[in-house]
Amino acid sequence: MATVYVGRMDELIKQGQWWWLLVVPIATGSLALLGSWLGSRLGKTTEHEQWLRNEKIETYSEYLETIRRVDLLLERVVGGVSKPVELMEATDELGGSRLRLISSEAVREATKSHRDRRQALTEYLEHISPATVQTPEFKSASEKLHQSRTHLAELMARDLNID
Repeated sequence: MATVYVGRMDELIKQGQWWWLLVVPIATGSLALLGSWLGSRLGKTTEHEQWLRNEKIETYSEYLETIRRVDLLLERVVGGVSKPVELMEATDELGGSRLRLISSEAVREATKSHRDRRQALTEYLEHISPATVQTPEFKSASEKLHQSRTHLAELMARDLNID
């Protein structure tokens, strides 16, 4: 069998196609290296995307949980059980530096809008007594805050490609 192979090589050399003897191994090796490199790059990209998605899930969950805790405290302030100062301190927890690092621009803007609405509502509560809380202005601000929270959760789900 080896003699047949050598015979074919001799034929290629005699026909002036000796370059095939160099091109085929070089092309095969180059394609193997290219395939290996491409597979490595695609694997790293996929791994990074999965890591980023996991970080976003964890960060968004923590942030929404903090919002829920602040909302419960807001209800306690409205009910006269807690003081607005406690609400201000809890609202400060909504800084979200980690959220700003990994979220999309739309989520960052919605987070800022939500935080501004909550801040305005908290400041409003500082200047009135619990007995006069249920004013039309307060109800309007509360409804806008609720809509803002819903919009933020929708944007977070969209950022994670969750339908």
